[in-house]
Amino acid sequence: MKIGIFTDTYFPQVNGVTSTIAEWKKKLERYHDIYVYYPESSYVPKKNEFPFRSFEFRFYKGYRVAFTKGISKKAEDLDIVHIHGLFTMAMAGLYVSRKYKIPRILTYHTPADDYIDYVTKKPALKKMLMKLYNFWEKRLLNSCDLVTAPTESIRERLLEKGVKEVMVLSNGINLDFFRYKDPESFKKKYGIGEGKVIGFCGRFGYEKHLEDLIEISDRFDGQIIIAGKGPATRYYKKLARGRKNVKFLGFLSREELLRFYSSLDLFIFPSLAETQGLVALEAMACGVPVVGANALALKDTIKDGRVGFLYQQGDTEDLMKKIEKAYKKRDELSKNCLEYVKEHSLDKTIERLLEIYESLT
Repeated sequence: MKIGIFTDTYFPQVNGVTSTIAEWKKKLERYHDIYVYYPESSYVPKKNEFPFRSFEFRFYKGYRVAFTKGISKKAEDLDIVHIHGLFTMAMAGLYVSRKYKIPRILTYHTPADDYIDYVTKKPALKKMLMKLYNFWEKRLLNSCDLVTAPTESIRERLLEKGVKEVMVLSNGINLDFFRYKDPESFKKKYGIGEGKVIGFCGRFGYEKHLEDLIEISDRFDGQIIIAGKGPATRYYKKLARGRKNVKFLGFLSREELLRFYSSLDLFIFPSLAETQGLVALEAMACGVPVVGANALALKDTIKDGRVGFLYQQGDTEDLMKKIEKAYKKRDELSKNCLEYVKEHSLDKTIERLLEIYESLT
């Protein structure tokens, strides 16, 4: 079977979408031919990867808008279209599916309406853009043969917005890769001393609300390490200026990421815009409990009291209480994390995805 993946975001950008696509592609290629269609960037395409001329979206650094002229010739032999996005490449996938009368599935990754502040803060313009976006999103999703969402919270949100049918399908975690790894060499390299260590890694966006983590530094008797990059990097570094126990590590390689997680006592996740929160699951797979915002999909991903705790984002007193509570129960939470992530095994996700493809053809 020939499966076309149409995505608005791809390498060299590193985020939950690109990570999921890369993991799925690697596993699915054992069974089917996988083709990827994406906006052109500095990334050099590999076999069966097709970039399309693009330009950077001025309101969100790293995100690209593609021109998909000629895509029908590059996608004429597909058996299924699988869309991972909501904009230009989604439109291309929709066009190809209709032109060749083949089924299409859409995996929902990003609640784009939560990012509207990147475009404008003017109330009237925001209202108009939200109306247009919600109209387009509903129309696109309802035109697909199947829509998947990684958590029940996102499924419910889409149903409330008028999407007719949504299936929950976890993005999955590669448990063969994500596991505890001795962090001593990592700690030495980045100057991480003895004592308590908490932190975060991921894309630095304003919606991640890392100010919560930075603002507790004066009350936390340990080190706070933060890894990653993104459009809000300068903002967060400015907030942390003068706070001696806050350290930014920059972008980490995939191998370093394992040692980063393994260096932590707790992973802190203040984000309000997650559809699943893969980094939380990655941390858990390394035996690290998570304290995260009681919002959107994190309410599903972080089983409160089992693998960590939920706190009210913006309430740093609540965050500190939950951190203290997590430290007291850390050994129990850590064991629970290792069991819980098995429910999100990548192999389970791929097995279900293969069944879905078969059912659509």
